[in-house]
Amino acid sequence: MKYVVSFLAVALSCAAAQAQMQGDTLLVGLRYSVTAANAPPGSCGCFFLQGGAIEASIPVLPHLRGVVEAGGSTVARVPASTRGLSEITLLAGPRYTVPIHRIRLNAQVLFGAVRGFDSDFIIATNTHTDTSTNLAMAFGGSIDLPLNHAVLLRPVQVDYLQTNLPNGVDDRQRNIRFGAGIIFRVHLPDNRR
Repeated sequence: MKYVVSFLAVALSCAAAQAQMQGDTLLVGLRYSVTAANAPPGSCGCFFLQGGAIEASIPVLPHLRGVVEAGGSTVARVPASTRGLSEITLLAGPRYTVPIHRIRLNAQVLFGAVRGFDSDFIIATNTHTDTSTNLAMAFGGSIDLPLNHAVLLRPVQVDYLQTNLPNGVDDRQRNIRFGAGIIFRVHLPDNRR
């Protein structure tokens, strides 16, 4: 897992240096999110984790941006359990953007890691742990509306979020994450000489 985080950090650093050399725009966003989940696995004991995320993206190609996202969410009690659940995700990947008039439609594919804690993870028969770190991925899209030259509103973002935390059945949580937030444009200086 440390290799995934190290790779993401190096990739973001290289892309940020490239964007700064070209005088491009860094987008930094804050988002509130609600994740629809279910427990126990295969049942319809639906519950909702609430939280937020911060993201940064830089241009790679004309309609393609590199995205890094850190998010966290929590629920006080999971159905069929006496415990809650908290998660922290660190994800990165490409985002494709299509401008239509004033709005921007985004589609993204993000991969990375999830850290689950304050819960009961079943790692083997009759073996439980309070924390677990594993792979995660998110596929989805969003809409951005410019409010002015420096701020965009993201009224909706929807992602399929899969986390691979141990649950004693298939070690996969297939969730739908809904969000909304605000994006800030940060113009990087042009360092070309």
